[in-house]
Amino acid sequence: MASETSLKEFLSGPFSFTGRPEPVAGDLRMSWGIAILLLSLLGSRGNKGSFQKLQFLAHAVRIVEGRDDVRALLQGKLRTSDISVRVEPWLNRAVSYAHALKLISVDRGKSVSLTDKGVEIANAIAHDTEMLSEERAFLFEVAPKLTEGLVTKIWRMEDLL
Repeated sequence: MASETSLKEFLSGPFSFTGRPEPVAGDLRMSWGIAILLLSLLGSRGNKGSFQKLQFLAHAVRIVEGRDDVRALLQGKLRTSDISVRVEPWLNRAVSYAHALKLISVDRGKSVSLTDKGVEIANAIAHDTEMLSEERAFLFEVAPKLTEGLVTKIWRMEDLL
């Protein structure tokens, strides 16, 4: 019975808790995801892009190697089949939130475009020199050059045939 007594003392004793910040991966932060989405669209022709293009950019922008691979592809140093393609679940959440916030419009589930409010917010993000500098530089360099035809070719890995 001594163990029951010590357990009661332990459970009834003083208790304190100090909250500590816990690192969260960027792709789980909606503020990061929405910012990347808005910058991707701002950098694209007509402030719009297909889901395929946005998924491709969302995957490539995450890490330095992905950004370097896309640059090499656009310079002709890599083939479309050499590029990694992945669907990023965080992008769908970012699209949902951005749509609810009226920052984007979704056209028949195929393409996404910035609203006037979205352009305003995207420009504010783009002009903040301390925020997302590498991602912004990559997206503004690559997004205008990334045509829908090239994106389709990448997703289908057409040069394998």
